[in-house]
Amino acid sequence: MTQVVFKCCGSSSRMDAVGNVGVNTAEGAVPSEGLFAEGFLELCQGFFAPMYRRVSSAWWNNGVYGAVKRAYYMCNFDVGVAEYYVPTVLNGENFMQCHRIVVAVLPELDEEKYEGEINRLVRPLSMPLGFIDSETIFVVAPKVTRQHAFKVWREKFKAMLKIKRFGRRFVIPIVSPSPEIAFKKLLSHLKNFWQKRVEAFLDKLGIQPWMYDYKVRNLLSNTIKVIENFNYQITYCLKSMVAHLIVFEDGLYEALKAIGRLNILKSRVMDVAKRLTEALDVISVERRESLLAKLEECLMITCVIKQNQT
Repeated sequence: MTQVVFKCCGSSSRMDAVGNVGVNTAEGAVPSEGLFAEGFLELCQGFFAPMYRRVSSAWWNNGVYGAVKRAYYMCNFDVGVAEYYVPTVLNGENFMQCHRIVVAVLPELDEEKYEGEINRLVRPLSMPLGFIDSETIFVVAPKVTRQHAFKVWREKFKAMLKIKRFGRRFVIPIVSPSPEIAFKKLLSHLKNFWQKRVEAFLDKLGIQPWMYDYKVRNLLSNTIKVIENFNYQITYCLKSMVAHLIVFEDGLYEALKAIGRLNILKSRVMDVAKRLTEALDVISVERRESLLAKLEECLMITCVIKQNQT
């Protein structure tokens, strides 16, 4: 059974994808990658965990199809790894095909660690009911190692971590000190991947962009009938992919709005901090002047006393 780790109040509880609670892990377990990993994985869980209830079950667990009976995902905060399966289409034998999404979070990243994570994450952590037709592996870190940073400074683009492709498997490095920005990059890659896949599907069917007003989400509208003339199962699979693509688009839009709100908050906090710093500087200058004035007064009194003594 697929295992999911939810972290709450310093302890971890293992739950399967349906929600059955299992054995607790050690109390007070701290993620190996710290707050960055915890924040990033929480964003991933908040987006991918409800996806089955929001869209997948409506298309693939209803009165017509029962290809996906439950959600398939795994998230372990202790080791900084998450795996999600998103249903794509039915194959010719009516078996569900899935897009596998894997996320690994490291404290820092370089070429050697990048290659090691690729070799480690190629093997599925849990196997869903059906086949994996595509994979996207994300290796995420808040920074690169000092040695790799020096190598990039010396060799420029040649030494940078690059996206790798092995057939239908993509491996993407993400380096950002902000969990929100790293999550936005993840959604951006997934949205682009699904959009290109839907557009390729439409191109094979001979459907041009102008037929759906250059907006893929219009294919779910009742006013556009360009795909209704095809086989029912083909039409159904295409609409399901469009529905999942819309979820990625909306998620990316919400992530961008969240980053915008954080930037506004940061600018306001920095403005307040600047004003406080200026106020403290003024106060310190006034105190310094008062101390100097008192010191001068003491020196004058001392001189007067010495003159009287002489």
